[in-house]
Amino acid sequence: LERPTGQLLDDFGAGKASPGSGSAAALMGLLASKLLITVCEKSASKPECKKSENVLAYIKEQIEAIEPRLIDLFEKDAREFDQVVSLRIARDKTELASEKAKLSRQAQELLETATDNAFHIIELCMKLVDHGVVVFESGWHAVRGDSGAALSAAIAGVMSGIFIANLNIKTLKGRKYANE
Repeated sequence: LERPTGQLLDDFGAGKASPGSGSAAALMGLLASKLLITVCEKSASKPECKKSENVLAYIKEQIEAIEPRLIDLFEKDAREFDQVVSLRIARDKTELASEKAKLSRQAQELLETATDNAFHIIELCMKLVDHGVVVFESGWHAVRGDSGAALSAAIAGVMSGIFIANLNIKTLKGRKYANE
């Protein structure tokens, strides 16, 4: 996340495992967070938003608590899914059946963790969707476009997380985790 935007986008387009779709989902949530915070801040000084001042301040506070969690999940997903891919590559290269089984188990366990990350991203982005609806309705009219963009980004974060979790659970079929 410390990279310039162009470099980060190039990283996503480099065809590597990391950063990947989980990090992209978290990034969508982060974009939604920043846009919603902006609308809350801009609305705070506007007389027509005075009646919603307390609600918007509360929402801003809630979003500021979500943001560091999404940053952590962005980094965590990039790191952990990269490890999943490394384990799979090592598994495919080894000739020993016992080593192949061990590496496969490790990759699947880490994929479960990556799937949990996706579920956490979904949960946080759902909160941003809820907050976004209120901010869209209560925020300053001149920055409603930002509220709409935030809602779109949060919904995209939710949907991306759902796709990721679904794909991972299909990969983990037969494991207790997938059944639960």
